[in-house]
Amino acid sequence: MKKDNNTAWLQQAESLCASAGLDYIDVVVDQAGTEQPLQAALRQLSPGVRWFALFDNTPEGGTPEYSPLVMRLHFPVNSHRRWLEQLVQYFAGTPRLTLLISPLTFDLLSRHLQALSQVCWEQQTGLLRFYDNRIFPHLFSHVLTPEQQAAFTDIALFWGWRDRDGEPVWKTGTYHPERPLTDKPEISHVDDAQVERMGCISDAEALMKEKSVPGISREEHFARCLAIVMQASEAGYVGNLRDFKG
Repeated sequence: MKKDNNTAWLQQAESLCASAGLDYIDVVVDQAGTEQPLQAALRQLSPGVRWFALFDNTPEGGTPEYSPLVMRLHFPVNSHRRWLEQLVQYFAGTPRLTLLISPLTFDLLSRHLQALSQVCWEQQTGLLRFYDNRIFPHLFSHVLTPEQQAAFTDIALFWGWRDRDGEPVWKTGTYHPERPLTDKPEISHVDDAQVERMGCISDAEALMKEKSVPGISREEHFARCLAIVMQASEAGYVGNLRDFKG
């Protein structure tokens, strides 16, 4: 993504925060695939940054270098602003940076985000990689129940990310100060159908790489691939998705 687009996205974020009376923004970073974990750099920032690793005290806690991180960065603090700009530039063109505008205290927000990153399926627990921008919007359109969707929107004024074409997207939250939020959020339970639909999202991403379609945006290409994969799933098709005719 061009630098001016990075700047425009940050200006949008700061404007939304200011309209909400907030001088900070929360940033969620998916560290999967990064060459150098961010924890060391965060510890060196002065003044300090509040941050939390979502894998802490979870079954994935043994791999902190891959843990998604949530951090709270204050716009009036120069070192925080520079770090935010560096993150936006570094992760441009990747699906691994999510912005979150929330009035919640940092500790409460961190607990909710950690719970949202875990799901129970039958007798197993697993990751819900909402912090991957390729997955996040489709959780709402194809996977989550209304109650599960509310667990994401009730903690936020806005969720922000960039789509496959690099365009900023802002999803309006449903936070309301008079709506009580539990201090100890529970992990969501998903059923077989939801797990199947999550798999379809991953399969559609893989199909994009095999089935090129010139002249359309990456988002439109993905939507077409997802429609194919969903139709194949409903039909019980088990062959190569590239050969599925519908």
